Amino acid sequence: MSTEQTAQKIKQLMADNLTWSGSWNDVDEDYPLLAKQVIDSLGMLKLVSLIEEEFDVEIDDDDIVPDNWKTIRDISALVEAKRG
Repeated sequence: MSTEQTAQKIKQLMADNLTWSGSWNDVDEDYPLLAKQVIDSLGMLKLVSLIEEEFDVEIDDDDIVPDNWKTIRDISALVEAKRG
C-alpha cells in the first residue's frame, strides 16, 4: 500500500468512525486535525484502535504525542514507519 493509499484509508476510517461537526471534504493530508478539533482525546484512542486493526500495527504509548497526530500526513508517516 502506498503512502497516499494509507492516507486515504486513514481519512476514510476517521470519516466513518469519528464524530466531527466539520466537512470531511475540507480535510486533506495537511489539514490541522488537532488545531481544528477533528480529533479529541477520545477520538484519538478510537483512531489508534482502528489503525492498529486496519494496518496490523501496534501503536505504542510513546507514539501518542501531538507531533504524530497533527495531520493525516503525520499519521500516515507513523503507520508507514510501524509497517517497516
